[in-house]
Amino acid sequence: MNTPFTTLHRRFFLAGAGTSLAALALGGCQTVQNYASDPVSAASTIGQLFASKEMSPTEELAMGEGLYPRLVADSGGAYPNARVQSAVRGFAEPLFRVSKRQFRWEITVLDDNSPNAWALPGGKLGINKGLLRYVASESELAAVIAHEMGHAELSHQVQELDRKGMLDRLAAFGKGVAQTEISAQAGSLSGVVEPLSSAALDQLEGPVKALVTSGYSRSHEREADAYVLTVFRATGYDPRQASAVFKTLDSLVPPGEDNTTSLFSSHPDTRDRIELIDEAAAKLPAGGGSVGSADFATIKAVFPTRRYYLRNPAEAS
Repeated sequence: MNTPFTTLHRRFFLAGAGTSLAALALGGCQTVQNYASDPVSAASTIGQLFASKEMSPTEELAMGEGLYPRLVADSGGAYPNARVQSAVRGFAEPLFRVSKRQFRWEITVLDDNSPNAWALPGGKLGINKGLLRYVASESELAAVIAHEMGHAELSHQVQELDRKGMLDRLAAFGKGVAQTEISAQAGSLSGVVEPLSSAALDQLEGPVKALVTSGYSRSHEREADAYVLTVFRATGYDPRQASAVFKTLDSLVPPGEDNTTSLFSSHPDTRDRIELIDEAAAKLPAGGGSVGSADFATIKAVFPTRRYYLRNPAEAS
């Protein structure tokens, strides 16, 4: 039987069909022209189109770009240390280059003491300073980033929203993206996409934040775990160290802790995930273990590794 470690589910997109305007062309070549003179009718056409199509890469990018500053602000804001921010970006850059998606990958250290990380569609990542205190090695930090990359790379956020019955909100968001692009065309802005309206983002902000900070379905978490091995093989990390951060969280989080994240669900399920990662890693060639990152040394100088779980993260500095 295939597992997420032998067959990674992946949404594929038709080349050239990744923009909202291309989809609109299928619905009638007059849409752009009509938008300027009859926006109500044009909007109706847009809505019909988006009610029956999957979210395109352009829409994923727009969702991530639009929601990223909101979620960063809601997560304590960016940690006010430019040296740490630069070091984490530098550490993540080789991992981002493994991606096959045309994302503008970005990562921000958040001023939040809980051990968590998250990813938005379009390659926008957040990692809490609280989690940086618990990663003891380059491999552990690389696994955190790669796992969250996997959720964005495989479009898990959009799939989960669809699964949770939010297709109407996705359609409304896609309509907003298309209207923005058409407005740019009609205004002779050379295709530059203007910022989406607050209303378009308001529809998805709450559900997306709840999803990315509290965890995905079991199958999607295991697909993201498997993606860690893809990144490790491409960047020289030892696949046998891919499960280390999950073992760390499993040992640190007290039994009975019911707060779930993308990285930690419950003790039994986390241990099942560790077992699957280790089984798959054992079949792969060993890597170098670490890449000798100076950026990681910078991170650890600010956030020395904590060996115990802080039950009240608010007590941390």
